[in-house]
Amino acid sequence: MIECEKHSHTAARMGHSVPGSATVAGFCKRGFTLLEILVATVILAGMVVLLASVAHQVSDLWRRVEAENQRRDAARVLLHFLARELAMASHPVPAAPAATGGDNLQLIVNLPATADNPGGIPAAFCSPHAIFYQSPVAQNTSRGEIAEVGYFIQWDTAQPGKALPRLCRLFVEPTDTSHYLVYTPGGNWPSAAATVATATAPTYRGWLSDNVIALWIRCLDASGQPITQNAAGETLNSGYGFDSRQGYRDPSSGTVHLAPALPPCVEIALVVADSRTVANIKTPLIPTVTTPADFGKDAATPGSILYFMEHLPPEIKAGVRLFSTRVFLSASKQL
Repeated sequence: MIECEKHSHTAARMGHSVPGSATVAGFCKRGFTLLEILVATVILAGMVVLLASVAHQVSDLWRRVEAENQRRDAARVLLHFLARELAMASHPVPAAPAATGGDNLQLIVNLPATADNPGGIPAAFCSPHAIFYQSPVAQNTSRGEIAEVGYFIQWDTAQPGKALPRLCRLFVEPTDTSHYLVYTPGGNWPSAAATVATATAPTYRGWLSDNVIALWIRCLDASGQPITQNAAGETLNSGYGFDSRQGYRDPSSGTVHLAPALPPCVEIALVVADSRTVANIKTPLIPTVTTPADFGKDAATPGSILYFMEHLPPEIKAGVRLFSTRVFLSASKQL
């Protein structure tokens, strides 16, 4: 640009006109140096990178919010549904020949079936927590009929390298005598292992929800302390077991509640993941069980819910949340 201006000034001093000199000078003045072009290119590249970074952050934030909403909405619906059903747990109307003694009351929590306790929950459905109980059938309450209801976690490992958690629901109407015996003289829990596994019972509702990786349940006394012993003072399933046919002892007062007895309160906790997180689960994630006292302790206490969540694989831990509620059983007030 300097050379162009110098050439024009020299021609003017010599008295010569330079055709198009104004155009040339104007063109030279509107041009860009290589340095200016490089600077502009760098600025433009920086803006593109910045915009891409902002777009990525916004997209990542949107995915996190969507996942959080998915977990929260699923947990809200499930806890409301479970609490509403569990609140109806009741003393079954005795049926002959077990019309005396009340042995056919059944509310079982986390108590696996063994040789000494064949009326427990089949081991396949304790992972590690499950609950089964009897409740009035709404359309049949005038006839005093009772249904069997239950909740447990099952893992679908049919696809190689994948494990899909499912919260399942068992619902058996009293008329389904071909698959279950809700009323039994000895008060045993219906032997549901084969039928639940194959889902052949016509009233088995089965698959209730995806993405629930853990179900934790414990029974509490009237003061909110975990019940760990039956009426005889025996500890069931390391303190996590409860069987209404065995009664219980208040941990705070020591009061004995003879069978049949329902707990005053049941605490339910769900560990819920979003669908993206569940897609990364390769093997079933089964919590360990120690004692109910550790149920709500910090992440450093083995056996607590927070300990289970803290020790999940990193790609899973970030995508799970804990939701819980307490359900007070009105039927327990009748005792």
